[in-house]
This record gives sequence, structure tokens and C-alpha cells, in this order.
Amino acid sequence: MSDCSSHDQPPGDAREIGIARQTAFDAAAFERAIDDLLKACGVAADGAHMGRTAQRVRQLWQERLLGGYDLDPAAALGEGFADHRGDLVVIRGIAVHGVCPHHLVPFRGLAHVAYLPGGRLHGFGRIARLVDAIGHRFTYQEWMTRDIAEALMQHGKARGAACVVEAEQLCLLLGEDRRGDERVITQSFVGEFENSPQARNEFLRAIAGGRRSD
Repeated sequence: MSDCSSHDQPPGDAREIGIARQTAFDAAAFERAIDDLLKACGVAADGAHMGRTAQRVRQLWQERLLGGYDLDPAAALGEGFADHRGDLVVIRGIAVHGVCPHHLVPFRGLAHVAYLPGGRLHGFGRIARLVDAIGHRFTYQEWMTRDIAEALMQHGKARGAACVVEAEQLCLLLGEDRRGDERVITQSFVGEFENSPQARNEFLRAIAGGRRSD
């Protein structure tokens, strides 16, 4: 079994999202590191087809894979608008990815998110942006799932929130005993979802049509 699911320790601060970044992203140092990596692999970093590899890889990591570090979850979600309605809101099939801290390879999949409004409603695009802000970091799928639900409670003033993430872990798919169809499903229920089987079941029924099937 891959050790990508054996986490060394929990985050030191429950308010942290993913693995904390100690300093700003250093683009120049990253590109030098990619050149060194290519050389360590026995490939000429300035050879044919590789002349701009370091720049391309840096852009991918800085802007996409780790772009969540430059997004504040509260700002991504916004304040929403006041509304008295308290009915369940579900957004299913939000594309999400993160980077495994153990192997530095990405995992990708879908996030299904729900919240019970506590006096405020939020734009669906804003919720997807919140998922990006939390997921596009060095993190574990389990942490990401919980962080998304808790952010909807903390920043969205929800009465309850739920998140299910179904993802392919590249570190697992590349393992020696891989089958090729391994998927990891994580789920988190907070607030009213935590103590209400009815709310959880309603959410799970709503996303059932968006879950992958064999």
C-alpha cells in the first residue's frame, strides 16, 4: 500500500490550511532547482526540447498547482448576501486538485459541497473559488475535505456544511500494486450535518448522480 495515505502528524494549528508556506514563492530559485533536477536525471537542461522546461514547470506550479497560497479563502468566498432562506444548497462536481506532500505529485478529482445557510447565501462561482483557494496547495485529501467544510462554516456563516472529495492519487496509481482505477473518497460533515443523519442523507442523495461509477 502506498504511504501517500500515512500522514506523519496533524497540522499544528487547526486554522492552518494544508502545509503552511514559510516564505513567498521564489520563481528564480524554482527554475534553478528544475534545471538541477534535469541534470540529476542525466538530461541536459538546455538541450533540444528542454530549453524552456524550467520556466514552463515553474509557471504550472506557481500559478496552478500551488496557486491557492495566493488566495485568501475568506476573500475567495466573499461576504455573500443576506437572505432568510435556510434550505440545503448543493454544488456537485467542482474540479479540484492538490499536491501530495510525500511525493510532490498531484491528486485530482471532484469536490461535492453543500451548506445550510445561516442567514447568508453565496454565489456558486465563489464557492468553487473557495475550493481552489483551499485545494491548490501542498495538502492531503483528508485535510482538504475538512478545510472546505469548515471554511463554509467560518467564512460563510453556514449552520452546517458538508464536503465529499473523490480523487485519483497519482502516488497511489504509480505504486507497484496499482490496478489503474484506484480512487479515494473522503467526506466531512460539520455543524448541523454532523448530528443530523437526515441532512447527511439528503446531501449524499443529491450528489449520487455526480459520483463516478465503474
